[in-house]
Amino acid sequence: MIDGQTKAMAEAITSGDTRPIQAFVAHRAAVVEIERHPATARAHHRANHLANHAGTVQERSEHAIAVAEIYRAAYTTVNG
Repeated sequence: MIDGQTKAMAEAITSGDTRPIQAFVAHRAAVVEIERHPATARAHHRANHLANHAGTVQERSEHAIAVAEIYRAAYTTVNG
């Protein structure tokens, strides 16, 4: 299986475009920002786990929204 970094590099080389690498780095920076803060990381991991194991679509949606909000805040913090 190809990881995200390898795929981004391959796309950049194939297309001559650095945007795939920039997108990968922006994503990884957001993930690192989440993990830098233990309480935020715990909340993110918990919401992700609950979304993946929810008993109803409504529960899944609520937890997925929580995951997205945490990620979006971290992404904005590091990428503007």
